[in-house]
Amino acid sequence: MAQINLYDSDVVAIDVGLDAATVVFAQSNPWFGEPEANIGVDTSTWAEFAVEPQLYLTLKNVFGGELSAGLSAVGTKTYGESAEGFAAGISDPGKATLEKLYVGWKAELGEDDFFEVIGGDFDYQIGTGFLIKDGGRDGGDRGGFYLGARSASRSSGLVRLKQGDLLLEGFWLGNNPGRAGIKAHVGGVNAEYDISERASIGATYVEVAHFDDPVTANTAEELKTYDVRAAIDVSDRLTFSGEYALQEGAGFYEGQGGYLQGRYKLDSLPFEPTITYRYAVVTGDDPSTPQNEEFVPLAYGFTDYGQWYQGEITGNWIFGNSNQKTHMVKGSATLTDTVSLTASWLNFTLDEPGQIGVDDEAFGDEVDIFLDWQATDRLFLSAAAAVMVPGDGAKQFTGGDETWSHFMLYASVAF
Repeated sequence: MAQINLYDSDVVAIDVGLDAATVVFAQSNPWFGEPEANIGVDTSTWAEFAVEPQLYLTLKNVFGGELSAGLSAVGTKTYGESAEGFAAGISDPGKATLEKLYVGWKAELGEDDFFEVIGGDFDYQIGTGFLIKDGGRDGGDRGGFYLGARSASRSSGLVRLKQGDLLLEGFWLGNNPGRAGIKAHVGGVNAEYDISERASIGATYVEVAHFDDPVTANTAEELKTYDVRAAIDVSDRLTFSGEYALQEGAGFYEGQGGYLQGRYKLDSLPFEPTITYRYAVVTGDDPSTPQNEEFVPLAYGFTDYGQWYQGEITGNWIFGNSNQKTHMVKGSATLTDTVSLTASWLNFTLDEPGQIGVDDEAFGDEVDIFLDWQATDRLFLSAAAAVMVPGDGAKQFTGGDETWSHFMLYASVAF
């Protein structure tokens, strides 16, 4: 995150920052030609805006470490009807809210080792963001659904120890659910270990510790997630990675999720393209059993195209990270020092068609193309085009049978 230093001395440093972004959309046949039947409004074009001013303070040499504090606010606005559907009936939704408000202390223990404690409202991510990345909610009356400017966990705490190749973390994280949303807290531990320069492993335990909805609190508060992951660079060209998460608790939950991925760099070709294949599964609920086999997405977030918002259309507007089996093939290339091109194909099948009231698991195929340009050190521009061809499962689910096409222009600045 770009920042501007206002003052720096042996005792204190003061920095400010400003992130701003805007995006415009044009879609044809959203919701496969049946938007009003699925989200209650007709939608084809809309625009979103987000801004986040920030202030950071660092006090040096406090009890042998640095004491830091951060403060920011987020303002968002949507003009037009977004394909999310959560803002149906709200004219041009938008809101300004507090985002970051934290205090932390960090002591260097030599080399890259440290001990750190943070409390308040702050950003936190585990691994690729499959379980924990985005603690905030956008869209609805707040607007700015796609931009996702709110990501900080609320009323949270984090303790971290980095010693050699080992990182240990303990966390207590609260969400920022928005109007009429359910407040919740999760607690857990995370461990990561670099076996070598080419291989790493990680493990995470997360338990839902508080759930504000009294109807489901008795079961939700017993939801436990056990996660393991690994990555290895077989060579400078070839990388494998994978993750597996098991959910259980209350004698009720039996969800599973994970992925296997391989990435290969063709550095002998022009533009040195990289090819990625990934197979991901996040289970759905079988309505014929008393258990709930649905994988419950906790606080996943964006880290790369197609990563956990699986598909620009499917992942953003139709599904959360659950009840899917996904094949993804993605190619990316650096055309110049500042311009890159990414294209991906995703095939979606439903893990449990009965969960959404259909009898066919074939949901469809999506193709996405992204062109990114880092125009200056502070200005980033992106264009995306996507089409989603519905399978029989999608046709049954939405009542539409048209090909959904999508075009986006995005711009952000960071100071």
